Amino acid sequence: MASVLKAMERHGEKYVGREDGEHLSARTPPGSFYTDEPIFRRELEEFFCRGWLNLGREEDLANPGDFFTREIGGESILAVRGTDGQARAFYNVCRHRGTRLVDLEEGTKLRSIVCPYHGWTYSAEGRLVGAPHTDGLIEFSKEDSGLYEIRLESWGGFLWANMDAGALSLRDEFGRLFAKFDRFPLDRLRRAARHTYEVNANWKILVENYQECYHCAPVHPDLNRITPYFSGKVHDYFIDGASRSPFSGGYMEFAKDYTSMTWSGYTKRPLLQGMTEEDRRRVYYYAVFPNLFFSLHPDFLMIHRTWPVTPTHSRVECDFFFDPATMARPDFDPSDAVGLWDVINRQDWAVCERSQKGMRSRVWRGGRYTDQEPQVYDFDRYVRERLGLS
Repeated sequence: MASVLKAMERHGEKYVGREDGEHLSARTPPGSFYTDEPIFRRELEEFFCRGWLNLGREEDLANPGDFFTREIGGESILAVRGTDGQARAFYNVCRHRGTRLVDLEEGTKLRSIVCPYHGWTYSAEGRLVGAPHTDGLIEFSKEDSGLYEIRLESWGGFLWANMDAGALSLRDEFGRLFAKFDRFPLDRLRRAARHTYEVNANWKILVENYQECYHCAPVHPDLNRITPYFSGKVHDYFIDGASRSPFSGGYMEFAKDYTSMTWSGYTKRPLLQGMTEEDRRRVYYYAVFPNLFFSLHPDFLMIHRTWPVTPTHSRVECDFFFDPATMARPDFDPSDAVGLWDVINRQDWAVCERSQKGMRSRVWRGGRYTDQEPQVYDFDRYVRERLGLS
């Protein structure tokens, strides 16, 4: 480990890994970790059906009747704001014969939810208000036959759902992470752009890719020019000693006098409220398990939501949020940041897809972590431990 540090110091680089160096003697998981259907089904159940999923924003449900749906490995969640003003989440399934209720990805004025099969009707609050030909049923009541509700909580203007009724509260699960960013009024930010990507890669490959910048120099020349790959500092790990946390991350620092992750490296947009002099030199990157990449820049917030579809296919939403006062300016144009990140995203997805293809090879049974990949090791170990895999 000492020789690694000395070699990096000769090149003027900062060591971004763990001080224990445990990853330097470890091997990566084999290809089956990213292709095996039974492992994938276990991950969906263990992580996505029992963890807090970032679904969307409060602003996505601005008015009563506003709704959106989310697909998680074949399960569908319906989020809707009721006529009482409260946002709720439900399994998108009729209590009668299990029919999918809403096929649209989003919409408005959903004051009642009508099953397209037999016409059972639910209020936007999830109550069963109409069920033809059920008056004579024995031991049946509409009061006990509403939609299956899913826990829904909020932080920073984001809506989070958990299908596990016995899970810790959102604050209990992520309180230590939220405390790092509560000083920023994230709930005031508004979305200015969204890109959605279909990626032929396992969801864990995408998380691993986000957890390291070892690939940044060859894959992301523009990103590496503005925040060099060796400029990072990791503050939190999924596994830290004996403790386990569902998030990991830190920051990267701007080179020269750059001020934002844009094509030029500069921006005239004002800092987000809450930014300090120290913050203005950094981009904070956090992987929030299982489906959120949280990337806070001095002048905007970018997030990725990863939705696993199959063992080898994922859907990724990338959203960009800015201060509404900045968005109201006549010269507001987010394309300098959105355009650059779209290029970076596509570069990432391309190499992730190449990794997915290569991992199918009969000769590849795992590799070695470099000194730049401690967070990748940390994430892989976290997943394998929770699944009981060696």
